[in-house]
Amino acid sequence: MTPQDSRQIELLRVFCILTMMWVHVSPGLSMPSVINGGDFALVGRLLGDTLGRISVSLLSLISGYLFWMRARQLPLGEVAWRRAESILLPALVWSGIYIILAAMKLQISGVPATSILRLEGRVMDALNAWAGLTGPTANRSLFFLRDLFVATLILRLAVPLIDRAPWVALAAALLLGLLGDSLQPLIFRDGILQFVLLGACLARLKVSLSTLSRPSVGLVFGYLFVLAGAGLGNLQTGWVTGVYLPLLLRRLGICFLSLSLTSALVWALRRDARPILGRATFLAFLMHVPLIGILWVPWQRFVGTEREPSYVAFYLTAPFVALAAGYLLDHLLDAAPPTMQLALRGKVRPRRQPVPH
Repeated sequence: MTPQDSRQIELLRVFCILTMMWVHVSPGLSMPSVINGGDFALVGRLLGDTLGRISVSLLSLISGYLFWMRARQLPLGEVAWRRAESILLPALVWSGIYIILAAMKLQISGVPATSILRLEGRVMDALNAWAGLTGPTANRSLFFLRDLFVATLILRLAVPLIDRAPWVALAAALLLGLLGDSLQPLIFRDGILQFVLLGACLARLKVSLSTLSRPSVGLVFGYLFVLAGAGLGNLQTGWVTGVYLPLLLRRLGICFLSLSLTSALVWALRRDARPILGRATFLAFLMHVPLIGILWVPWQRFVGTEREPSYVAFYLTAPFVALAAGYLLDHLLDAAPPTMQLALRGKVRPRRQPVPH
């Protein structure tokens, strides 16, 4: 992997996490607002429904690519243990924090949190709300991590096939979405598994990110895929050509375009420059839903609701506030005990030494 690829991957993480947050800004894209059916609907469609949702595919692609480059030879048990520490443990901790805060909202304000309204006292409902064993977590953003963990284990099992027959594995990954809901409850979002496998296949075929990011590749194929997906979607001739194939082409197209965009940003930066928020993006993602939910309470009281134009400012800035908060907490955690670091961010870093003057 070239130094440029490494820098681009770090920038891609920031880009993906940032855009994913726009899907979950309170009160959510499912609620009528000025950015969902209102005067600024284009903002919601572009940032939330397009970049926000497609970024899951791009982040999955990068995860599969990195796994093949760095961890494909590890035993399955070690892969599971490492991913449990770095992904599942902090996801469970922050899921618990979210549920506690949601319950406190009910006790303090008397208004139940919509994310826990579906809980009816059954043990399995509570387990799913917390860990997503057989259904979505209460904090829907963390459900992505559950599927990413499972997809990584499946990828490790598929390593021999990808190694010996990469083109067969690539074709199988492209057709994976045809299985639809039949993969549940093993994995709920087949697109995550699909793009994890695609990323690994690209790495096995020695297709570098630099190649995919070239304007002659990324911009051209990105535009063509998005255009083809839009055209097929308008035909509505069946599930494959009217839903599955347009969605796949749209995901691939925006992934290509995003690769070209971030590649251009890497070249625009100094060669020794690195995204200052890069190392804190995962922590920001883990905490962004409860944090933005807390900020939304005083905003409604003192500024305005989601039906007012001022909401656009809240919607646009909330993910950046979450990134900044994640960056601050990440630095504070450097001085925390290793157990706390592992629980809250899935990674232990040695305490920073003061810089000599």
